[in-house]
Amino acid sequence: MKKVGELKKHIHLCNSYEEHMLNELEALNIRRKLNLVTKKQYKKQLSSLLRGRSVDDWLNYYTEYKGTCYNIIKEQKTDNMFRNVLLVLLLLILILPVGLKYTGYGTFESGVYINKIVSSNSYLLVDGVAQPIPQELEFYNGEYVYKLGYLHFPEAIKIEIVDNNQVVFLKQLK
Repeated sequence: MKKVGELKKHIHLCNSYEEHMLNELEALNIRRKLNLVTKKQYKKQLSSLLRGRSVDDWLNYYTEYKGTCYNIIKEQKTDNMFRNVLLVLLLLILILPVGLKYTGYGTFESGVYINKIVSSNSYLLVDGVAQPIPQELEFYNGEYVYKLGYLHFPEAIKIEIVDNNQVVFLKQLK
């Protein structure tokens, strides 16, 4: 398969040949109208210029050839994008931690950081009422953690995270 740079060069050459042919054809027609060439010379030069094809044949040929080159370039770019997406997904799969374990929690002035990454079966209880667990992790003290701000539950006394029917985090706030 040809490289994109080579295909672009072919497109550029194709444009040059097409422009050259049209310019030569126009010049030949002007010379004929001005009677600078005889009818016989005109036919001979026209035949030499078109090499057995009509002007429309040449224009269609150039258009189709450039279209083919553009399609190949587009396919190669799509293939490269697909490969890049697959590479990123593979890297994400390799980087994501497997078999995460409970590592504890930390506190801050306006809430709690929980450095346990929980499974999809887990839920947050605030004074016994289920709440959604924040979906976005934040980077804090060199690790990724969930941030539970007191502002979300200012009157709360007890925060728990239950994962697979086991309490994996408990914090008494008052």
